[in-house]
Amino acid sequence: MVVAAISRRRSRRLLFPWRPSPSATASGEPSSGPAAVAAIKANWKTVFNGKVSIPNRLALVQDEAQVAAFVEAQAKTSFGAAATGSTAAVTSVTITSPSQATVDYEVLLLGTPLLKKQVGVAVYDNGVWKVSIASLCGLAYLEFPRTSPKLPAVCRS
Repeated sequence: MVVAAISRRRSRRLLFPWRPSPSATASGEPSSGPAAVAAIKANWKTVFNGKVSIPNRLALVQDEAQVAAFVEAQAKTSFGAAATGSTAAVTSVTITSPSQATVDYEVLLLGTPLLKKQVGVAVYDNGVWKVSIASLCGLAYLEFPRTSPKLPAVCRS
């Protein structure tokens, strides 16, 4: 009986070697602390990594369904083709509330800064830190006027 209990404890430790931090939600990433900052940085870098598939990148954007068609259309343009060499460098993250953080970053194209000193917002959505719609729209405004029918409806409101 004791051997069986020890064996079960060992197998649980092998299956679940980590223990969630106190700030981690039951279903996702931590909402505060250094682990949350690390998650925000990693997710932000994923969204701006042109080598990651669009569905995987969109999964880390707030309300991705509202911008999916726009992102997919942009990927088919000549700039979208060039953007496969894009990445992001996150210079700082400041968690401002349990559901929001300010992100200072640069967008790089083939390692060269394309957009310097950008400030965006990450939102904590269902246990995942995501790039906010406001941040995505802010970047879209660099190419299109706010009233352009090419923008997602959420960016025109």
